[in-house]
Amino acid sequence: MKWSVKKDEPVNELLGNINESLIQRLLERKYGSDVSSIPTVDYLAPLSKLIQTDLPGVIRTRNESDVTFQVTSTPPNVSSWLEYLAGQKLSWLRALICSNFIVRSSSYIDNPLRRVLAPRVGQKFVVKSDDSHPSVTVYGAGRSYGEHLPDFKALEILYSPATRLIDVVIYEERCGTFIPLSLQFEYKPSQGFAPIHEIAFDRNKRIKQFYWKLWYGDSEILPEIDVKEKFVGSEVTISADAVEQFCVVVGNQGEFYQNTRHNRMQAPMDFAIVTGWQVNCIHAFYQSIHS
Repeated sequence: MKWSVKKDEPVNELLGNINESLIQRLLERKYGSDVSSIPTVDYLAPLSKLIQTDLPGVIRTRNESDVTFQVTSTPPNVSSWLEYLAGQKLSWLRALICSNFIVRSSSYIDNPLRRVLAPRVGQKFVVKSDDSHPSVTVYGAGRSYGEHLPDFKALEILYSPATRLIDVVIYEERCGTFIPLSLQFEYKPSQGFAPIHEIAFDRNKRIKQFYWKLWYGDSEILPEIDVKEKFVGSEVTISADAVEQFCVVVGNQGEFYQNTRHNRMQAPMDFAIVTGWQVNCIHAFYQSIHS
């Protein structure tokens, strides 16, 4: 072959030498053979087209260590807001909130962080740019019913540059306490088409722990339960009013679940979750949805 330099040269060496020559010529032509002048990015992806320093509906303030975004009474468009929050630099934060999908095990799923970080009236976003412990904290605008404290910490995102792990903690308020739901992701910039991978290990257990504390109390610990084990709880009386209230909340308009239309009223299958709660949890549930 024309570019072969020795007898019986392997194809991989031949092509490797051609590749090295092309790189050297490009380096000489574009950067004067100075490797340090070559720009670097975390991963390959389109750069942000959002160049304005201000976004309608958001008040931005900056100090030495962090940037604060306050959402006003007229929230911006979700896509524009996420671009604005992520910044123009290709980084872990841009990958986390601007990727349309993430990898969970062997599946590609819609990125849930895009929904979680949608702007809500009165929210405050604090972005810390500390090189060793960058983070994003969201205050205000709780997702559950009822009034919330204005400084309620709804979400916290922590990134570890050493391990490239992203910890996302979503808080739910219950009776004045904050119950954390922990999710974990890994930032893989070498896979530019899908740089965010969810850590599946213990994911279901973390979700179960969240709901266990939400329903039964902060000090309760999720027990090791066999799926074949028999459960015996205290007796619970189901009233027609309770079923009707539940159907109103979840939007179930079935005639069989209305006391005024049938002498023999029925309860929907969804109501089974209520019968499984402790009595004090049922009371707190109805207090929260009607407060």
